[in-house]
Amino acid sequence: MSANPGPSSSALAQAESTTQHLRPITTGGWRRGFAPMLGKELGQWWGTKQWLVQALTWLVLINGVAALAMIMDPSEDTLKVFLPVTALVTAVGVIVTTQGAIIGEKQRGTAAWILSKPVTRTSFLLSKLAAYGIGFGVVALAIPWAIFLAEDRFIAGNDVALLPMLGALGLLALHLLVYLALVIALGTVFDSRGPIAAIGIGVLLTGQFFGGMLPIGFVTLLPWILPELADAVAHGGELPASLPTALIANGALIVAATVTGLWRLSRQEL
Repeated sequence: MSANPGPSSSALAQAESTTQHLRPITTGGWRRGFAPMLGKELGQWWGTKQWLVQALTWLVLINGVAALAMIMDPSEDTLKVFLPVTALVTAVGVIVTTQGAIIGEKQRGTAAWILSKPVTRTSFLLSKLAAYGIGFGVVALAIPWAIFLAEDRFIAGNDVALLPMLGALGLLALHLLVYLALVIALGTVFDSRGPIAAIGIGVLLTGQFFGGMLPIGFVTLLPWILPELADAVAHGGELPASLPTALIANGALIVAATVTGLWRLSRQEL
């Protein structure tokens, strides 16, 4: 059996570049290295043009469709267009964008380099989950949501209540986080991007096409029901009876996926 050649010189150079601005480690336990790793991950979002490219992409995909629907039929309930489009395209975007978050680090050898520093594997994974969650939350949800409120007011002439809309935004954020946690966890299971994308898109499209055929009690436990609940919350009135169950179940899915990813990562030699 041949010896592991280790990371290439280019991978080492990239790893050195990503770690040269990390702050000294002052915490211990599982949190060791979390703060500097989170800063590094957030820097990749906000320290480059990536956030601007992402923001413009979501504005075109989400707000462009919403504006077109408003112009074509100002009397239409634009939330019926905006909410499902947002849920679908942000989930697809998360799957496509993050499928290489863990695998790419392993393939380039930077994961092994970073973890040779005083950084725990828990901090390594959680920093990615937190940074991608914050990044997508801002550019794919908060910014398009603010633009939509302006569109709905000035194009369609609607005056949407802010509090119900914030509740709906929270449900869509939960929807996004479920798929993010799933993809990050799958990155610790597989060694190529194909299975991750296939499973993530497969789960999403199963809900899109077959969710209505399945028992409501089962669907309530999965992220498929969250866009529907977001629609109900955004329109005000009495809250759906299934809302508490959906919140607990999908929160548990995020925790379960994260714990699975941590367990797998702790048993791998990078």
